[in-house]
Amino acid sequence: MPRITKILKLVLRVLAVIFLIGGVLWYPYKSGAVPEWRIHVIDAEGHPVVGIHAIEEWVDPLEEGMTPLDIRETDTQGFVVFPRRQLHSRLAFGPPQYQPAGHVYMCGEGQYGQAFWDAKDREMVTKLELKKGPCPYV
Repeated sequence: MPRITKILKLVLRVLAVIFLIGGVLWYPYKSGAVPEWRIHVIDAEGHPVVGIHAIEEWVDPLEEGMTPLDIRETDTQGFVVFPRRQLHSRLAFGPPQYQPAGHVYMCGEGQYGQAFWDAKDREMVTKLELKKGPCPYV
């Protein structure tokens, strides 16, 4: 009976180590972020564009290639603000395949525009002048 107890203890320890390693490999860790993004949207004449839907999309490594998005409207002065997007990954996936990056685009009233950001850029676009024409993003 003492031999079975020793074997059982050993098996339980081995299982505990396996679960611990698995937990560490699958536990999400912070792998970067898309910073808060504030954009002043203006038309071709330089006037603020009020109430246009702006869409931000970004790549999240945990979403396995899916691109989450957030839709916001410009305020009465033509500003739209997207919050900081914390990204996560898992050790089991290896190093993150994507650098933090974001894309904002908008269409409305015969105008459209877009802006890009990625981690190697020092500054984000803060002013976006819309172009006249049909929406190319639909």
